[in-house]
Amino acid sequence: MNYMQNNEHAGVPYNDINWYDVDGQPFGTASYFNAMILGDANNIVDTKGAMAVGGNFTSQRGLSLAYGDDNNLRGTGYNPYDVRFLVGRGVAMQGPLVVVGHVVAGGNFRAARGSTYMIGKDGSADQTSQLASLYQAEGGSRYWGVSDRGNHYAVSSYDVPRYIPAGRVNADVVKFFSDAENSLTRYQDCITNLQPNGTVTEHYHEWILRGNDPVQNVFLIDVRPNGILDKEIRFEIPQGSIAIVKIRSGNTAHLRYGLWGVENLANQTLYVFEDARQISMEVPAAIWGSIFAPRAMFRAHPTGGTVSGNAVLASLEVNPGSGFEFHLYPFTGGVICQNTPQMSEPMPEPMAEPMPEPAPETMPMPEPMVEPMPEIMPMPAPVPCPVCPPQQPCPVAPPCPPQQLCPAPPPCPPQQPCPVPPPCPMPPPCSVCPPPPPCPVQIQPIPIPIPIPCPEQEECEECLIEPGLIFGCVWGCECGRSHEWEVRLYRNCGDKKLLYCIKICNCGCFEFRVCYDDYYILMVRPVRSHRGCCKCKSSCRPCVSLKNVGVINLLIK
Repeated sequence: MNYMQNNEHAGVPYNDINWYDVDGQPFGTASYFNAMILGDANNIVDTKGAMAVGGNFTSQRGLSLAYGDDNNLRGTGYNPYDVRFLVGRGVAMQGPLVVVGHVVAGGNFRAARGSTYMIGKDGSADQTSQLASLYQAEGGSRYWGVSDRGNHYAVSSYDVPRYIPAGRVNADVVKFFSDAENSLTRYQDCITNLQPNGTVTEHYHEWILRGNDPVQNVFLIDVRPNGILDKEIRFEIPQGSIAIVKIRSGNTAHLRYGLWGVENLANQTLYVFEDARQISMEVPAAIWGSIFAPRAMFRAHPTGGTVSGNAVLASLEVNPGSGFEFHLYPFTGGVICQNTPQMSEPMPEPMAEPMPEPAPETMPMPEPMVEPMPEIMPMPAPVPCPVCPPQQPCPVAPPCPPQQLCPAPPPCPPQQPCPVPPPCPMPPPCSVCPPPPPCPVQIQPIPIPIPIPCPEQEECEECLIEPGLIFGCVWGCECGRSHEWEVRLYRNCGDKKLLYCIKICNCGCFEFRVCYDDYYILMVRPVRSHRGCCKCKSSCRPCVSLKNVGVINLLIK
């Protein structure tokens, strides 16, 4: 059952915050979250779907959640019950929190004034009083209330920070994230044991992954021991099938290429990091597909980057100035993996009837019926490897011939003495000039120049251009409207090759590392939507500034 796709649903109902396994879906309940971070997370500014953080969430700025990918709530929508921001411990934000859905936290909560949560209507007459009970806060204004915005209600924090404490809805968030970690790591181990049935062809700048299975194609990319992933990943698989890419990198995976996969396969692509404990995005990459790494910390690039799919990570580290985002392309599921937890009952639908008004401090909720997690059957013992034949001794190299001595150089000829220059001729004597006639007596003022000291010039600082770095920023569009830009960098030396491709929402910066002595083309253009059209005019021109051009030749289109 794909709850999100069938119901345009994101998050979990606040009256049933429990973990469920889903047949063929490695993410389980996490598939209803754009990103699930089992530990701490910080500073991310935008996630197009819902987000769950098992530890603490801290940020030096604001955060928006569950708006969908087209600024029209596609893929999320207003919902009366769904929790779109779930935090196991505390929240500490210096900026406002804006969520299309409910907010539940298990610890202390602090966010800036202006934080707003948009809740769908359930049609009941007393929904505003229920919301007021869910979000009542100590020290709040007696004039505070829920606002009616026509097709939804707005819960605002103009007086004190407001959220739903987990205990108020009888949610055991510690158990929820513990069950999540156990299920996700078991599924990761099971996928690790899958045998590849597709091929990986490596070229200078790309890996081509080819498979012919109509259901599930499994690939293995092994970059141990250095863990450097510096090539594009491209797929050739049957239409409708899924691609599982197992990545073996060692302790740290270094992401050093700007493009993985394509948009039309994002929902069918799963990147499984088998052994990484840290994933470092070292370029602002665009990753089309879901990331499954419940044991790895993910460090985003300092300027930006995107993951278009579900993501399960041990922790998330984002620079306060980074534009890194998660985009809403949920993984379709359908993974065939032996000895994985199977869901014994379907994921519950959202509440059909409004809940009665709770008491001031707690809201009694029925205890959910959850069957115990089935035990994982042990994997069959691996077949022992065949015994290798004894290694043949290497042939003995012949002795080197004796080195010939260099002949002695001939003696240098004696230096000839320099010739003596002839004496200079004596100049002829000067003739005696006749005395000049007397001049008429005139008294004229003689100007005496007064020297004026020149001001000391300040010594100019040396302007440095860093070779091999193309760094610049997009500052919006000349038309004044907001667009999403696609920044591409090509290497044009006989054949045009794409090196980097990033997306920038309205304005942001880009940074590319390349060779100094090559010819490159930088292309900035508006991103077209999935229907092939773009909300821009013919006069739309990006406002681009280049901070560092460290190459010999650069053409901007």
